[in-house]
Amino acid sequence: MNNNNNLFKYIFAVVVAILIIYTMYIILHNKSDVTNTSLDQTSTLTNIQTDLRFAIAELDTINPLISNNRNVQEITKIIYEPLVTLNENYKMEYCLAEEIAKTDDLSYVVKLRKGVLWEDRSAFTADDVVYTINLIKNGGFNSIYASNLREVVEATVVDETTINITLSQSIPFFEYNLTFPIMCRKHYEEEDFASSEKIPIGTGMFKISEISSNVIKLVQNEYYWNTDRKPMSTEISINLYSSIGEVYTAFKNGEIDILEVKSSNVEDYIGTLGYNKIEYKSRDYDFLTINTENAVLSEPAVRKALNLAIDKNNLVGTCLGKGYVASNFSLDMGFWLYTKDLNVRSWYRKSSSNFNWRWLGKNWNRMAKKRRKWN
Repeated sequence: MNNNNNLFKYIFAVVVAILIIYTMYIILHNKSDVTNTSLDQTSTLTNIQTDLRFAIAELDTINPLISNNRNVQEITKIIYEPLVTLNENYKMEYCLAEEIAKTDDLSYVVKLRKGVLWEDRSAFTADDVVYTINLIKNGGFNSIYASNLREVVEATVVDETTINITLSQSIPFFEYNLTFPIMCRKHYEEEDFASSEKIPIGTGMFKISEISSNVIKLVQNEYYWNTDRKPMSTEISINLYSSIGEVYTAFKNGEIDILEVKSSNVEDYIGTLGYNKIEYKSRDYDFLTINTENAVLSEPAVRKALNLAIDKNNLVGTCLGKGYVASNFSLDMGFWLYTKDLNVRSWYRKSSSNFNWRWLGKNWNRMAKKRRKWN
């Protein structure tokens, strides 16, 4: 009998011990889950990563005024800032400029933001803006921003935070052209900008900390002026590749986190699984212009007939694929100036008839003609 009681007590003790251990496991496990959830929530709320990886194929230079690489232009926006930016609806927002006033058809006054520092802690001033404008116009290199300033005759310093810009002819919405990145004049003092091997410094959220043959490292700029903007990552790596094919392979292998492409068949290379795809409207467009100095093509009726005869939808679908839309109008439907009330035919006739286009060197140039009166 005693043996049975002892056995019963032993079994009971083992069961109790198991229950205690199991209970402690559940409590600790739940505590661990709560901690992980809390960390995940914090991560979601702050949206911070320790290292975000981008890619650039066929890097020419990291200098945004000289580079012709589209990815360089996009990625370096977090390093080098313009006077104004365009938001997701393509409306202008002030950046390094605080106010822009049009004093007459040919003159603008630009007030600059005060208290902005370059990453080396030197002050951002009007000298930097005028220096950048002169570089783009007369710096001895072909900048993609040259067309933004084609009609600028002169840019002068009024004081440390004010400049005047004078145009050769009136340009509607000229403020929208001031989206080029500003360079630091003192950084290149007594040095040729176009041939300099110096890494440009910026006023943006990030700065370059390291450049090698296969990667560019960015870290946060501790002197960044806009404290309302929070970075997505504490560090950014820009991996360098010799071709877009290598970039696709790197993305598939998990070597980069973000891939920006315009190709409509990119899924043929990277597949359709394992990533999130975000599509957005671009303002990029391709167009075919007509030489109105030609005797036949100078007639509006002929140009209208050509416009109606070309099957643009089939052309776009066959040659460009999905993601592209045919249009009779060069203004993007997502742009804030576009309305459904626009008379496309009227615009087409007036635009084509009031201007001649002529090929000069590498660019089409528009030459104003005497205006006709349209009914």
